Amino acid sequence: MVDPILQLMELPFVRDYLQRVGGDNAIQVMRLMVEHGNAVTDEEIAQEMRVKVTVVRAVFNRLNFWGIIDYDKTRDEETGWYTYTWHIVPEKIKEAVEKELQEREEELRKKRQELDQFMFFVCPEGHTREPFEVAAEYSFKCPICGKDLVPLDADAEKRKIDEQLDEIWRARKLLNEIVTDAEEVVEELPEHEIDDALQTAEENSEKENTE
Repeated sequence: MVDPILQLMELPFVRDYLQRVGGDNAIQVMRLMVEHGNAVTDEEIAQEMRVKVTVVRAVFNRLNFWGIIDYDKTRDEETGWYTYTWHIVPEKIKEAVEKELQEREEELRKKRQELDQFMFFVCPEGHTREPFEVAAEYSFKCPICGKDLVPLDADAEKRKIDEQLDEIWRARKLLNEIVTDAEEVVEELPEHEIDDALQTAEENSEKENTE
C-alpha cells in the first residue's frame, strides 16, 4: 500500500505548491522523510542525498516557515547538545493547498458570471479578450496584431470553466481523504522510529565534534 503522505505529494497541485514554497529539493527531501518513518534529522537526509547538511536545513527552514514540517527538540543532558527530529504535518499542507483551490474557484466563478453578463470578443491569435463596448472602441480589431476580433463562444467557455470547477471539487475531496489517512499514519508513528532518529543524530554530532 502506498503511504498516504506520498500519495498526497503526488497530487500535481500539491507538488507545485511544495516546490514553490520549499524549493527544487523539497519533494526529494520530503520523500526521504517519509522513507525514514516521518521522524528524521537533517544529518540523515543530507547523507541520503549526499549534500551538505546546510542544503537540507535550508529546505527544512523554508518548509517549517509555512508550517508544512515541524520538529521535536531534545537536549542531551551529558553533552548539552540539542537534537531536532523533523516530521511532516499533512494538515498544514491541506490548509495551504485548500486556500489556493478556493482562490482558483472564486476566480473561475467570477469569469463564469461575467460570461452571463457580457458579450466578449477575442483575437483569433489569443492576444486579447474584450467586452463588446471595448471591442467596439477598437473597431473590432485586435490592438496588437490588427486581426478582426471574433465573438467568444460563451457556451463552450462555460463548459471549460465547469470542467475546471469539477476538477477542483475532485481535488478537494481527494485531498481531504488522503490527509485523513496521512494524519492517522503520523499519529500511529512507532516510538522506536523516533528513538532511532535521535540516536543517529547524536552519533553524527559526536563524529562531527571528534573530527
